[in-house]
Amino acid sequence: MKANVYERMAKGAAQLMPLFPYDYPGSIVPCGNVLIGGRDQSYGQFYHWNTVSEVVVCYGAHNSPLAPAQIIATKNLHGVNSRLADETDPDACAVIVVTQHQAEDGHQTEAMIARCANCKNELIRHEYDSSPPKDEDGTVVHQFPTTVGSAQFADLHNVVGGGLCPHCGHDNGGFPVAAWGWHRQVRQTDATNRAYRALKDSGPAA
Repeated sequence: MKANVYERMAKGAAQLMPLFPYDYPGSIVPCGNVLIGGRDQSYGQFYHWNTVSEVVVCYGAHNSPLAPAQIIATKNLHGVNSRLADETDPDACAVIVVTQHQAEDGHQTEAMIARCANCKNELIRHEYDSSPPKDEDGTVVHQFPTTVGSAQFADLHNVVGGGLCPHCGHDNGGFPVAAWGWHRQVRQTDATNRAYRALKDSGPAA
């Protein structure tokens, strides 16, 4: 299969959107991201930990420290942000692909971590099982575990007041949910699968 990352991300619902429908154990999962600057725009900063390796490729950027065609091999624990030099610049943008290698044995763990911008104290740590699916589960589109875990992290951050640091008292603010779009992708995937099941349950084809 082939995919045009520019065309896919022009219509994408969220950051880290899988470009192909392959997520079984041992598969390679390229995920597209389109980061856009704007007035009052903020993506925040968090840390991602994964038991498998990830590779970042820049497919073009403006007003960003990333260079076109730059390739970055990330560590298992790595910082995540917009990679825009000025997020409030409406002309700032970047299209990147984060490629994740799913665990061969089917067992995989990830974690999302929020740290205080002032003292670096760990505020929130959401660890989750991101093992790729092994069997068909009656859905037409699998929920990408990283997207689901990321949405749960954002909810946890904002519900429990993860912005206020108990160590130094610094208020880090809420997590910018809309900028990442994870909840929208999770909801759209859920709705797509429910629609598919409704069609299958409607009876034999005419």
